[in-house]
Order: sequence, then structure tokens, then C-alpha cells
Amino acid sequence: MSTATPRIDWTRRHMPLLAGIRERFVETKPFDGMTIGFRIHLEPKTAVLVETLLAGGADILAIGNQGTTQFDTVEHLIDAGAVIIEKPGESKDDIRANLATIAAAKPEIVLDNGAELIVRCLEEDNHPIGATEETTSGAILLREQYQERIPFPVIVINDSPLKAIVENKHGVGESTLDEIVRTTNVMLHRKRFVMFGYGWCGRGIAMYARDRGADVTVVEIDPIKALEAAMDGFSTDTAESAAQYGQVFVTATGRGNVIPYELIEAMPDGAILANAGHVDTEIDIPTLHERAGRIESTTSVTRHDLPSGRSVFVLSDGQMVNLAVEGGRGNSIEIMDLGFMLQAMSLERIATGAADLVPGPQPVPADINDSIAVAMLASFD
Repeated sequence: MSTATPRIDWTRRHMPLLAGIRERFVETKPFDGMTIGFRIHLEPKTAVLVETLLAGGADILAIGNQGTTQFDTVEHLIDAGAVIIEKPGESKDDIRANLATIAAAKPEIVLDNGAELIVRCLEEDNHPIGATEETTSGAILLREQYQERIPFPVIVINDSPLKAIVENKHGVGESTLDEIVRTTNVMLHRKRFVMFGYGWCGRGIAMYARDRGADVTVVEIDPIKALEAAMDGFSTDTAESAAQYGQVFVTATGRGNVIPYELIEAMPDGAILANAGHVDTEIDIPTLHERAGRIESTTSVTRHDLPSGRSVFVLSDGQMVNLAVEGGRGNSIEIMDLGFMLQAMSLERIATGAADLVPGPQPVPADINDSIAVAMLASFD
């Protein structure tokens, strides 16, 4: 038995929505004879989703995301019948090779988290009947660079209002602040907290930071979102100005190089930097590594000594802070029960009705959103 199994048992007990659909999948076997190419964070909550899909007849061929895979969970999933091809300590080149391996296996359905697997399938002309994409960053990539090249439906889970409100705003908001405080052991009261991005994740992080007593400033290049932040009671500023006075800087934009090295150079001594977005390039870590000395202060906290004599502290090397820090647990179990119900029902819709969906990126069908909202409300009673 894997050392993760007791933790996964605990997690499963708190995921009633997936428990309900698993019972249905056992009867209907919607994925019978199908392989699902799976790329997502591999941790206990994801394990319950994988078990649910296996119960529906799926074969699972999976890798995780760099920096967040929990290999005791991988051991449990292999025992459950999934095929996991990721190994500890893999480089970005290894990950690219793993993506190529999954694409070459020609999975009937793809579940992706960042769109790299979908893109690889497109490049190899190994098209699934459909796919789901979990993230903002993946949706941006598909819509901006591949919109006209996708001949199969891609249900964008992040487009669901349920994911936006429940998972992104409340789940990511709460778990990001929890892990920053737990990892640094500093209080946030009266800290000058700078939030880069005011999408749903940024909204939630800013809200939970304010609830913990931080003085929050929002940096947002979209003028409408910046106005929304101001109407929500937050200060707004430019990145260049906020860099001069911030004490804690958090990114959640889904885009790269949001905090370039030049901005880091302007930050006060002792500034703390963390990324809550999916991509690990929001903070310019490579240039920081190149130009600043590095000392690991504590687990998951690295001190960088700048040429100016000031130091900044980066959490989890710029990877997703709520999962990548040592001991990070991510969003709460019940939050991800809803998030993974969106995945399970969207995958079922693809398996049983892909021909009825239009090609390309598209939102979660409205009837799925409605039924999950009703189910989650009922679970509170």
C-alpha cells in the first residue's frame, strides 16, 4: 500500500460529488475501450478523479506538472491501474519527451492542464475525439495560436462560472494565502501586498489577503479589470510604481514575464515573491538565477542577493505556490470536488457526444454547470 493511500482515503470521504458520478460510471461505462491522455497535477484530490474515470472504463496514461507531482500518490495510482510515465527529478526535456509519448499513443480523449499535450497531439496529427483544458494559460494559448487548427472540441473548464467563482476565486485565493503564510511564517497584517492580475484568481487572492489584514494594491493592465479592483476597494498602481514599495508580490495572470528582472531590482530589501498562476514563467526566475546569488533560507524559500546589496525571497522557485511549496496541499478538497466534477462530466460528454460539439475551444455546457451547482448546494445540507 502506498503511503499516500490513507490521505487519499480521507480525501475521497470529502468528495461526495465525485462519489455520486462514480456510481453512475460503474453502471454506464462511458469510457469503455478509451484511453484518456492525462496531464494534470498528481496529488490526492486528482487521484480520486483518476479512480472515478477508471471506474468508468477508461485506460489512463498520465504525467503530472513539473514541481507539483506527489510520487506517493503516483504509486497509489499505479496500484489502481493507471499508467504514469513521470519519474522524480525529470527535466523540461524529459517532460517534453513524456508529452510526445502520450501523443504517440493516440489517446481517444485528452485531459490537459496548460494545453501542452493538446498542442503536441496537434503537431503529431494524432487527434483525439475531444479534450478538456483546465487553465487560463492553456485557454489563452489555444485561442491565440491554435484556434483555426483544432479539428476537435476542447471544453475549457476554466470558462465555467463555477470554476471561476468557487475554485479560482475562493479555492485559489484561500490556498495561496494559506501556503504563503505557512511557508514563510510571517503575518500579513499591514504588509504592503501587491497583486499582479485581477482575473478570478487575482480577485480571490486580493480578497483573502485583505481579510488577513494586508494593505493590497492591484496591478492590472486591463483598464476595466483595474476599475473593478478599485470599485472593490483596492488601491491600483503601475508595476513600476508598486515595485518601489511592495513587501509581498504575487502573480496570477496566466502569462509569462509579468515580473521581469528589472522590476525585481527595484523592489525593497526583503521583498517576498510568489506565483499563483499555472505557468512558472510569470516571474523572471532564469535571469534572477543568472544575476543574483542564491541561498536557500528555508525549504521552499530561496534568498536572492541582488547586485544592489538588497535581497529578495522567492517561494517555490516561481512555481505554483499553493502546490509546489514543501507540503503544499493546494485547494481544499470540497473545492476540487466541484472542479473535478466539471472535468468528469465534460469528459463524459466528449466520450458519448463529441459529434454534437463544435470543433475548437468552447465553454462547459450550461446543463453541466447547472447540475453541478444544484449538487453542490445539496451537499451542504
